[in-house]
Amino acid sequence: MIIRDKYLRILNNNVDTHFIKVLTGIRRVGKSTLMWQFFDSLKNRDANFIEFDFNDIRIVKEYDWEKLTNEIEKRADLNKINYVFLDEIQEIKDFEKCVITLFEHKTLKFDIYITGSNSHMFSSELITLFTGRVKEIITFPFSFKEINQNFLPKENSLNENFKRYIMLGGLGIILNTYNNKDECYDIIETVYNSILKKDLINRHKIKHLNNIEKISKFIFNHIGKNLSINNIENFLISNKEIKINNKTLLNYLKYLEEVYLITKVNFYDTVGKKILLTKAKYYAADLGILSVNTKTDISYNYGYRLENLVLLKLLEEKWKVYTGHDRYNNEIDFIIIKFDIQKYIQVCDELNDENYKRETRSMLNIKNGFEKIILCNHTSIVSKNDGIKIINILQWLNDEVTL
Repeated sequence: MIIRDKYLRILNNNVDTHFIKVLTGIRRVGKSTLMWQFFDSLKNRDANFIEFDFNDIRIVKEYDWEKLTNEIEKRADLNKINYVFLDEIQEIKDFEKCVITLFEHKTLKFDIYITGSNSHMFSSELITLFTGRVKEIITFPFSFKEINQNFLPKENSLNENFKRYIMLGGLGIILNTYNNKDECYDIIETVYNSILKKDLINRHKIKHLNNIEKISKFIFNHIGKNLSINNIENFLISNKEIKINNKTLLNYLKYLEEVYLITKVNFYDTVGKKILLTKAKYYAADLGILSVNTKTDISYNYGYRLENLVLLKLLEEKWKVYTGHDRYNNEIDFIIIKFDIQKYIQVCDELNDENYKRETRSMLNIKNGFEKIILCNHTSIVSKNDGIKIINILQWLNDEVTL
């Protein structure tokens, strides 16, 4: 079992604060394990502990939100702080009413921790009550560093292990079978199908599973590509995949984002300095999910897989991430912003004299003082003295260097 210190630190920093702590992320990424690790770390406190695991269908059937609220109140201690842990709480209909009742309780003190696999966990009529009261902690797949140190053969080269990781990804459920590729793919496919049926079809009452499957597969086969709603719709219709209108397509894409299957990266206009909403790029929330929806061949879309991996680490590091282009429409892979810091990033597998101009052209065309970086796996170039910083992607993934 991997102890995810960075997430435990965030949780520990928020103990006894007046926030509802919400661990979110794709199903089977390891949210439950993380929450119970944190639960165990608090056990030496003089406090009362109340926990429910709604992964157990028997418990889900036993409670509605009112019964759950009453049961928690019954178990609470008037003279102590009550730490409440609710795992996969979205399985309880109208669970928000239970959470807000406990949070605003007049006589009992609750510190509430919940996990869920849907970013749109709170219903629209209650969301205003939670504004400023929720500390969301998005749980990302296990990183290459975590898996390489704990689950991949030490006798392998770093690049060998990296090739396995970039195909299998980092869902927590596959860690103990990580050296059996076929078994990992079977497990990942089961998780993917469960997300579609349980979190999408059932929750949103979608009648045609085939439609959302085809949209999902289209996105996975076009990760890192510039997409608009119109060109997605036109492709699906012209190829006789499905017949769909703009509104339904927008809803389906939103649903796929909500369950953390895909991540949308908006365009940032480097000239007008504004976010453009008419087009975007999409990436997978996990590289293993990407593999079971495309081809389990490392040469297929390898460059975009690298981009996808870079994006996930940037998001985990709390950067706001956009994509863009220069005034001549030369693409910039990522524009990242944190407070008043802004950086431009290009991603490639190999950087050499032949492709250097192409990889740096867009960044050199932007005349400002922000840092410009190339993340690459292989290069013979040290520096061209043009202000572009070259960073080895594996060293960055292993936290040996920073951006």
